[in-house]
Amino acid sequence: MKNFLLAFLAIGLIGLPTFVFAQEDMLITPNETEEMDVTVPIAPDSPFYFLTSVIEGVDLFLTFNDEAKLDKELVFADRRVAEMDMVAAEGDTELLEKLQNKYEKHIQNAEKIAAKNQEKETEMVKKITQAQEEHIRKLEDVAEKVPLKAKESIDRVIDDTENKFNNANTDNSQSDPTGNGESGNENGSDSSSNGSAGDNGTGGNN
Repeated sequence: MKNFLLAFLAIGLIGLPTFVFAQEDMLITPNETEEMDVTVPIAPDSPFYFLTSVIEGVDLFLTFNDEAKLDKELVFADRRVAEMDMVAAEGDTELLEKLQNKYEKHIQNAEKIAAKNQEKETEMVKKITQAQEEHIRKLEDVAEKVPLKAKESIDRVIDDTENKFNNANTDNSQSDPTGNGESGNENGSDSSSNGSAGDNGTGGNN
């Protein structure tokens, strides 16, 4: 009996995303942002919004490939930014902060996935920073629509995101083998030249 109930629950969880999103027209009119082309299935101020976390959690649970998990975390981060844009004009500071925290959590999860995949870490980090570059542009638009208190909070997210983005670009440039190689060759040539000059000077003294 217990096994039957567990099996029934698992089937229900698997089928829940399909059922809810198939009924999305009954819940809200889906919002698509022009720049990011992101669909928000359930509005963040809807009484059904809690299903978003449930569905996304099940989706991640059933995803076993780290690259696919990272992609989904970034898609979910896209949604949180789009949701912040939806509620910005309403001035609901509390809801904005909740969405902001969820957004930061998705980015942190993506960074953790990248950190544990050393062979693909550079590629994964690049994908994260590209997504964040788009997020910065959208969040800057959101910050212009919200009350001062919420604006300060969103500005902090923008600053943190920009810092991570700049640091990632710096790390990538420093890890460029071609650039290092050229620098090394130049330094080597300078050393050789200095060494030759030193030898010539010694010979002249003798």
